[in-house]
Amino acid sequence: MQNQVRRTYHTDVKIAAAIGCLPLNLRKAIPKSTLHGFRSRDHSSCVGAEYSQVLAHSALLREIASCKAALAVASAVIRVVHLVRSLSVTFDSVSRIKSPELRSKVVALVRRLSGTLSRDRILSILGLSRSRFFSWARRNADCRSSPLSLCRRSYPNQLTSKEVRTIKTAFSDPAFAHWPRSSIAWSLVHSGRLSANVATILHYVKRLGLDGMHGVKKKSRKRGSVAAQRPNQAWHLDVTVVTTTNNLKAYVQILIDSFSRRIIAWKASTEISGLHSVDLLRSAFSQLAEAPQKSVSLIVDGGSENNNRHVEAYLASVPVKKLIARIDVSFSNSMIEAVNKILKYRYLFRKPIPDLEHLHDTVASAVMDYNARPHYALRGLTPDAACQGKVFDEAEYRQRLQLARKQRLLTNQSEPHPCLPWDDTAAEHHEPPAMEKTS
Repeated sequence: MQNQVRRTYHTDVKIAAAIGCLPLNLRKAIPKSTLHGFRSRDHSSCVGAEYSQVLAHSALLREIASCKAALAVASAVIRVVHLVRSLSVTFDSVSRIKSPELRSKVVALVRRLSGTLSRDRILSILGLSRSRFFSWARRNADCRSSPLSLCRRSYPNQLTSKEVRTIKTAFSDPAFAHWPRSSIAWSLVHSGRLSANVATILHYVKRLGLDGMHGVKKKSRKRGSVAAQRPNQAWHLDVTVVTTTNNLKAYVQILIDSFSRRIIAWKASTEISGLHSVDLLRSAFSQLAEAPQKSVSLIVDGGSENNNRHVEAYLASVPVKKLIARIDVSFSNSMIEAVNKILKYRYLFRKPIPDLEHLHDTVASAVMDYNARPHYALRGLTPDAACQGKVFDEAEYRQRLQLARKQRLLTNQSEPHPCLPWDDTAAEHHEPPAMEKTS
């Protein structure tokens, strides 16, 4: 171990420190304990003190030092006033600045003037609280260890690096290319790969820039439909048109369960008729383990494929009550229309479909994937699971979140290298934060 060199100080330096006339740069270079010793010692009692030129003019030196300090303070205040004027705001509205560029200017000035005025005094002039200033300063110097740009030790509640990598892997997986963001998030929760709130997961997805990979542009509109309380209480039947690349007009007809959103039966053909609707209903009844105790409500539109003698004859032999949307009921058949859009925009329209045979294969694959993916309205349950009667365990889910939060706090607080990038991509796209000089 290398011994430190013991410094010796000129007597005038000691006296200047005692009377408060020591320059700032020299005062910072002296250890605090040594400086305290200089200030607490009475040099006037030393032998030969009457020959000291510094002590002889101590009163004058104190006055000069006081004037210099006052001048420095006045200069600092003037710079603060100039900054506020340049920002085109008043002192009362500095704390409400939204622009990141303007906030950076405020943070930079406070740091520059902190050697002349105390930081708290400057913040008081600007009307800023310490918490708001530190929040602005953190945004000005992002931390590469987290997509949120927040230090893991200072903010241990955030997801760990391992959990963030799990999110990135899942949302970059081609197997989930047709899934919406909420379905992928719920699949992470139900599979046990991640214990976090779905809203938190989606927030990280947005910060990682992965939200555009699973989005579908659509117009928002008010919807209404039957409120089913159990599987097979109500069904929806509808048809949509798909044109293949060889200009073949095909009809894809589907039947879904209102409660579970599960596609029970489907059919793709070049023609549409009531016989196809009967085939779908017959297929749906064949999948039931037992006959329904109450009549199933069948919501259809006014199309000829749903309202004809073939359909009416079959419905007379089964416990089904047909309801025409906007005629027998006030609402539309929007639930199955939404499923049709999912099939087309997330599956069918994402790849070329040359002919009817390829359309059959694509629809079959899409229906299987749709029924097996988590659904947001079902609290992450898949349509298959909900149709089988599975119920989301809210208490167990909350307990998992609490346990994961405790483990996350321990992991982030005990991180040996908290400022390392959370992955290689973060290291490539982020500059290391500048070290702040402290006095």
